[in-house]
Amino acid sequence: MSANQLNQNPSSARQIARIGVLVIIGIVAVLCLTLLRASWRTVRPGYVGVVFDKISHTVTSKAREPGWTLLNPFTQAMQEYPVTIQNYTMVQKGSEGQVEGDDSIKVQSSEGQQVNLDVVIQYQVNRAEAGALYEDWAGQDIKVVEDRVVRAYTRSTVPEIAALYGWEEITASKRAEIANRIEEDLNKEFAHRHLVLVSFGIREVHLPDSLQQALNTKMQAQQQAEQQKYQLEQAKTQAEQAKVTAEGQAAAVKAQAIGEADAIRVRAEAQAKANQLLAASLTPELIRSQQIQKWDGRLPTFQGATAMPWIDASSMMSGTVQ
Repeated sequence: MSANQLNQNPSSARQIARIGVLVIIGIVAVLCLTLLRASWRTVRPGYVGVVFDKISHTVTSKAREPGWTLLNPFTQAMQEYPVTIQNYTMVQKGSEGQVEGDDSIKVQSSEGQQVNLDVVIQYQVNRAEAGALYEDWAGQDIKVVEDRVVRAYTRSTVPEIAALYGWEEITASKRAEIANRIEEDLNKEFAHRHLVLVSFGIREVHLPDSLQQALNTKMQAQQQAEQQKYQLEQAKTQAEQAKVTAEGQAAAVKAQAIGEADAIRVRAEAQAKANQLLAASLTPELIRSQQIQKWDGRLPTFQGATAMPWIDASSMMSGTVQ
């Protein structure tokens, strides 16, 4: 439409002007929404956000907490670091660890025997030092830090300490001690690099076939020795029980004999005392009375040539026998 036509039709000119304004407003709105979207960030739960100012080349002193946060998309950039516990495993089974294939740590015992260790590390970023971590690693992702700190220092520290022990000590007797020493060293290394070591553990020990067979033979011998020791202790216990039973029976027999002897003694003492009382009660008058009570009035008879003795009944009655 030409200018003359616009001048002749003012309503059309106003309509075109309104359309232009609406277009400009739409463009501005789109730009504002795009800018707002670029400025509006979300820090994931379990993470903190470290903001870097591109103009001043500095890192903000305080990390952003989980949730929504605003950034200047032209002058600021943000990197997230996890502050929750992270697991890093290095094992022989490739499906379990961070690296495909056999990722167990190969160590040499003090005898020069090769042993493979499956290890598990738990760590987290020091929340208060997240900004320093960003600066030291030039804003690298946590996976880079994990590979160059957690993995690298673990794979160098474990063989160094394990080499001080024999293969049997690594396998069983000193396994916990070795893990504690490794944890102490890694804790210092991690702390220098703004990480916190939560725990370190030796999950499994893999031996060559020759050492495994030797270990199995030794374990069988120990089990047999333990079995024999157990049987000996059982026999000893049974012997002690039999001894206690025999002693108890002997004590019971002895106690019974003592009881019977005491009973006999008591009966004898009682009988003796009764005899004493009876003897004390037998007076001459009592004896004569008993004789009279028991006499049936008949004189004794004698057979033979001898004359029958004369007994004075009156003297018997009186208690005097002539």
